[in-house]
Amino acid sequence: MEINFCDPNLLRHIERFSASRVEWLCNKILTEGVWIKPLALDLNHHLVLDGQHRMEVALRLGLKRVPVVKLDYPEVPLRSLREKYQFDWQDVTEKALRNDIYPYKTVKHDFVSPMPACRFTLQELGYDG
Repeated sequence: MEINFCDPNLLRHIERFSASRVEWLCNKILTEGVWIKPLALDLNHHLVLDGQHRMEVALRLGLKRVPVVKLDYPEVPLRSLREKYQFDWQDVTEKALRNDIYPYKTVKHDFVSPMPACRFTLQELGYDG
């Protein structure tokens, strides 16, 4: 999997996130000074398949770019973590494009390969704080 970069302002959530988790992760990244995991995006719409919290951290820190791995969404296995919701990749995409995202911890992607690790300083990602 190739790591690319994307402007965080172009990214779109597919599900909600935990504000306390964002706060914790933001503090961790600021303390360590490095970004170690790319976000998983769909190829066509900048939907964040994995990394809702990292997306929010990037926006909060005003990063100019974040590391991403782009995936062909129809090829990514997914499932619901909640009995109340049943969907496929098209349903998730359509809802996200309408800004009608799922609740926190609803959509689970079972990536065929693990996401690659990375190591970028915050300055490399455009942080000027």
